[in-house]
Amino acid sequence: MILPVLEKAPAALSHAWHKRPLNSSTEVRLTRLCTQRCRQCQVYERTTEPASMDIHMFRHIARELSRYGAYIGFISGGEATMVHDLPQILLESRKTFPVATTLVTGLYNKSELIRDIAQICLDNQINIQTSLDGFGETGDLLRGAKDFSATVLRHMEMISAMRSSSRSLLYCNIVLSRLNLPQVPELIAAARAIGWKATIGLYHHLTETTREDDNLSVRPGEDLDKLVAFLDNNPDILNLNAWIRGIAPFISRGETTPCPFVASRFLSSRTTIMENGDLHLCWGGPVGNLFTHSMKEIFSGDAYRQRLEEYQNCRGCWTTCYTQRYLLVHPRSLGEALNNSRKIVRMQRRRG
Repeated sequence: MILPVLEKAPAALSHAWHKRPLNSSTEVRLTRLCTQRCRQCQVYERTTEPASMDIHMFRHIARELSRYGAYIGFISGGEATMVHDLPQILLESRKTFPVATTLVTGLYNKSELIRDIAQICLDNQINIQTSLDGFGETGDLLRGAKDFSATVLRHMEMISAMRSSSRSLLYCNIVLSRLNLPQVPELIAAARAIGWKATIGLYHHLTETTREDDNLSVRPGEDLDKLVAFLDNNPDILNLNAWIRGIAPFISRGETTPCPFVASRFLSSRTTIMENGDLHLCWGGPVGNLFTHSMKEIFSGDAYRQRLEEYQNCRGCWTTCYTQRYLLVHPRSLGEALNNSRKIVRMQRRRG
């Protein structure tokens, strides 16, 4: 891992000098197709053709990422397991992202297909992330799928039994919403019981594929305060303590960090590449397309600079994708810096 990262050092220095992002983290959304109809998501309403990347399209994207510099990769959708070429794409991703590759899947598909894809991930040290937003009717409502929690937990347990000596990190993401707050401790406990860690997200509707739903917006109050106290320094979740402790102040008073894309352009930018090659930052349309322009051209272009100017007027957010990334490299105190370091060390031990 160290050697491939060092090989990218000259390109990284050039990006820093020219005020382009490092591109430490990239999400590649292979498809708009999905097996679920999540209440907060509208990715399945996209109409791009083709609906999914094939291996040839992905290899073009991978070459552009390798040429510019890429370190941590997330392979997602839609539902990534619906992509015919996913096995080849995962192996290509492992070569593209030297630090870590994570498959993001809802685990809501045929069991034999999930088993085959999971085996590829486990054999190649590719992490697996899924979503576990609620039990029973709550889970079905949030994810728009029948028997959601039973199906996902069954597949999580199957993958745990397959794990053996693999160093792949297995974790589920739980998005806090007004509908699932009472279930969150139980969801974490269910994941722990079968050997999975958890991450916590917070419902938002910032990006092109998220939907505004006031019934999902978390409100301040005693229930939220008790949950945050439970989550703070919880060994079963992977979030930074600083991010967990900032949930209530953000919801009640709007307290947030500076925009990572503006205040920490080099270190904290995160890119999302859609199934048609469009490159997105946070909210707003694409700033370019990797099938028509190189990443270097996109990050040197007018559309990128204009988007950063628009972000200067953003009222802020509290997301794991963006805000937590900023907190990781910009701790606000020595205590936060130490907590961040401990969290990273524990995560690496978990993988070991």
